[in-house]
Amino acid sequence: MKTIETKIKELLAYNDVEPVYDFTVKGRNNSTNPLDFDNIMKTQENLMDELKTLARANNTLLGRTMRFPMADSYALYVVTKVNKTTVEVTWVKWCDAWQDDRLGYQGSLSLQYATQNIKGRDALDELFSRKKAEQQS
Repeated sequence: MKTIETKIKELLAYNDVEPVYDFTVKGRNNSTNPLDFDNIMKTQENLMDELKTLARANNTLLGRTMRFPMADSYALYVVTKVNKTTVEVTWVKWCDAWQDDRLGYQGSLSLQYATQNIKGRDALDELFSRKKAEQQS
């Protein structure tokens, strides 16, 4: 669990980073600057993937992400604490940096809701990965 907590802190540290936008090739980003917007997003995605793997291996919701639809994207939150009946979630400044109006920077959700939300996304991920594998074979 310490590894999960450390990875969550790494992910949330990017909430305080102000990205740069370095377009070195006309219309395409090839920047090697770690503070470049695209590079920050890639690093965050890698951390979220690691957290997902670690959380599944430890059979916990801690470190899993939740999405809430906003405009043409979504607000992204990470589960930072799991209690008996609730989970605490903290906003992740990712992509468009949307925040859910009800949760703001940090909030509490029922454990049941969080479990259903994450299981539902896992089921969709599984479905799409199977379809993709079928198409490639």
